[in-house]
Amino acid sequence: MPVRKCPVLIETHQVRRLTGFSALPSAQPFEISLALRERGWKAYRVRFDPAAVAWVASVIDWGMAA
Repeated sequence: MPVRKCPVLIETHQVRRLTGFSALPSAQPFEISLALRERGWKAYRVRFDPAAVAWVASVIDWGMAA
C-alpha cells in the first residue's frame, strides 16, 4: 500500500512556497528541519498544518527585514 507524503512549504511573512520535497505526516519536526538545512534553509519553527495537509517551516526573510 502506498504511503501518502505531504509537501513541505516555506513560510515567510508574505507567502508560502513549495520546497520541492515532501515528508510523511508522521515525521518529526526535527527531521523536516534537518532536511531543510541540507537545502540551505534555516527554519525557526516547523509545524504540521492539518488544514493544508502539509508541513510548514517558518523562516525569516532577511531581504525584507533589512
